[in-house]
Amino acid sequence: MRNPFVLPRLLVLLVSLSVAAPAAAEEGDGARVYTISVLAFRDAEETAIQWQPTAAYLSEQIDAGEFRIRALNYPELDGAVASGEIDFVLTNTGHYIRLEAEKGITRLATLIAEEEGQPVRQFGGTILVLDDRHDLQSLADLRGQRLLAVKEDSLGGWLAGQAALRRAGVDPRKDLASLDFTGMPHDRVLDGLLNGRADAGIVRTGVLEAQLRAGDLAPDTLRVLEPREVAGFPFAHSTRLYPEWPFSRLAHTPDHLAEAVSIALLSLPADHPAARAGGYHGWSAPLSYASVHALLEDLGHPPYDRPVVIDLRAFWETRPEVLLGLLAGLLLLSGLAALYYRRLNARLSLEVEQRRAAEARLRSHEAQLAYQAGHDPLTGLPNRTLLHEQLNEAIEQAGDGNGLLAILFVDLDRFKTINDSLGHRVGDDLLQILGERLKTQFEARTVARIGGDEFIAIIDDVADHRELEGRARQLLALIAEPFAVGGWNDLQVGASIGIALFGEDATEAGNLITHADAAMYEAKDAGRNTFRFYRTALTDAANQRLETENRLRRALTHGELEVFYQPQIKTTSGAITGVEALVRWRDPERGLIAPDVFIPLAEETGLIADVGAFVLHEACRQVVDWDRAGLPPLEISVNLSARQVAAPGLQQQVRQVLQETGLPARRLILELTESTLMEQSDTTRGTLQQLKQLGVALAIDDFGTGYSSLAYLKEFAIDILKIDQTFVRDLPEDRNDAELAVTIIGMAHNLGLDVLAEGVESAAQLGFLASQGCDAWQGYLCSPPLPADALAERVRRHAPEHFARHPAAPARRWANP
Repeated sequence: MRNPFVLPRLLVLLVSLSVAAPAAAEEGDGARVYTISVLAFRDAEETAIQWQPTAAYLSEQIDAGEFRIRALNYPELDGAVASGEIDFVLTNTGHYIRLEAEKGITRLATLIAEEEGQPVRQFGGTILVLDDRHDLQSLADLRGQRLLAVKEDSLGGWLAGQAALRRAGVDPRKDLASLDFTGMPHDRVLDGLLNGRADAGIVRTGVLEAQLRAGDLAPDTLRVLEPREVAGFPFAHSTRLYPEWPFSRLAHTPDHLAEAVSIALLSLPADHPAARAGGYHGWSAPLSYASVHALLEDLGHPPYDRPVVIDLRAFWETRPEVLLGLLAGLLLLSGLAALYYRRLNARLSLEVEQRRAAEARLRSHEAQLAYQAGHDPLTGLPNRTLLHEQLNEAIEQAGDGNGLLAILFVDLDRFKTINDSLGHRVGDDLLQILGERLKTQFEARTVARIGGDEFIAIIDDVADHRELEGRARQLLALIAEPFAVGGWNDLQVGASIGIALFGEDATEAGNLITHADAAMYEAKDAGRNTFRFYRTALTDAANQRLETENRLRRALTHGELEVFYQPQIKTTSGAITGVEALVRWRDPERGLIAPDVFIPLAEETGLIADVGAFVLHEACRQVVDWDRAGLPPLEISVNLSARQVAAPGLQQQVRQVLQETGLPARRLILELTESTLMEQSDTTRGTLQQLKQLGVALAIDDFGTGYSSLAYLKEFAIDILKIDQTFVRDLPEDRNDAELAVTIIGMAHNLGLDVLAEGVESAAQLGFLASQGCDAWQGYLCSPPLPADALAERVRRHAPEHFARHPAAPARRWANP
């Protein structure tokens, strides 16, 4: 006869062994290699590469062992935790809550993300609609609409938004026309929304801004529904915010190792290579995840699944034997659970004591981290985050007194020259000395460094504008005092200061800083080393510049740029031997926009590289088309911007254009200004040598307006020198211009250079230039810049004999027609 107590005893024994197994493995495991498992949404190899520097950092900081990364998806990570084959876990917030409840993992630190240059410890969900859906203004308006979300277990991509909808009175399962999940990545939700698959979409905070920064999403396309405002949080959101990813330990991980890992993570500086590779700012002491527990419990999401309701009375009447069996099983499981939780409580009690001891040692680290979060690491001055807090506090107190509250926006003049010529270490030393001066010698409520060579001072103790001007002059003088850095005892820098006043110019902190920034640029335009007060016209000008920049970006993608051509005439024969390519912008609303309006803006924003690439390709293609149409072979002159010359790969770009269009290299002349030649001499020298190897010619445009150093012309192997039209306009009457033109032509010829005069508008000017041996010219005397078809007709109708002149000195490049 079978013993009725054998099965229960076996079950108790198995459960006891399973509970004791991890501890036994921990005691018997002498390996020094510890594994950190990281959740991989997409490519596991890329995830491992991203986090391996963090593992390397821990290996350097902790002598007790070596750390490695294993990137796993959800099922693989669940299995690894269950089997105990890993020691630490880095996973998303929602997944951690489930593993904490099911597997007993414990968090050691919370990730601090790096977003737009500032630390972010929270995230949430963003509910988006198309900007033109004026019928959708609140979450309640989504009733009866189609909704897209990422995944049913995605905290930022669904659960946070689900809770927000329920608080607004919308049950997503009942009140929506449809609810579909796209799966990872979050970009799929935006694509579906733009393609008309839904009326609204939910994504994690930061996804919208990332798409806008990358240019993958046009501005004013999508709108955030019921946006929330949280101080210091940089992203738009529609839901509550929850703590970032936790770094956790498994139960078998040694306590001393977990403590060492906690301290190492909290000590990781924001500029460490591991943080840069991981794309984060650092780590904080573990935050409270009670808000996540409350969210999941409210939604009935694992580990808070809603129980199945069973009618015990009906079940008893129909299947009493099953209910009795279940009750017996529950009693057995209750006994096993009591045994398990008694052991678990003992272990947790020990862990609590150990955590209390660790927290005492971590408080100093937390204080240091809090200081670092609000201060610039180089100068020790408040950073942008702390500046905003103190400025808002000053604004709240501004109504209590009669003095002025002002913002002084300081930007060092030509500080980039110091970094480029003396090195960034010297530049950093200078900034540290300046920071100490500002802290100890300049009286202000706050002086902050907001980035690079930009500082902001908050002044709230001056009575009037005159006293404020005196404080600005004092600040300029303080900055102008010599610096002893990098072996220099008297290195000096200047500064430009923009001033904005609370009440007069703006009442909100962000607008005050923006207006002071605009005034600072006006100070730079006024000659630098001075200050300017904000004027409303500055904002209007800035808005106009921004609108022009947006229109120019559209022009590049919509084909609104055109190339005009101005003939270049050989002086002796009067024949048209070449043309200069000049870009024009034909805006569909504003018409033809002058180059002096958009070229400086293109230079400033970097769009000049795209503009220049377009002109180079279009001009070379057009000359080859003219050849096929029977026009005489023409040389084509194309201007190069300073950005094009400084950018790598210019030789390859020119070679590719010549190959694609079929234009011989000897017929391409590349023009650059004197300032480009001189300001980037080291970089330019190598670039120009590479271009010369292709067989193209080089010309200096607008000669006489910059450095005018003929020695450099020889050094850079220049072929052609173009006299600027400002020295041609008053020829031959203006004696100074005449002498300058004669000198330039004579010295250029002595160096073996050809000379071309720009802006020739009269026969008297042409006669004088020809008499001095000027080789070629261009200007309205022959033709203004023309579109391609008009230029071709102009060349066909050209009468060389009307423009032929016989110079006193022979020409070189244009010696033969």
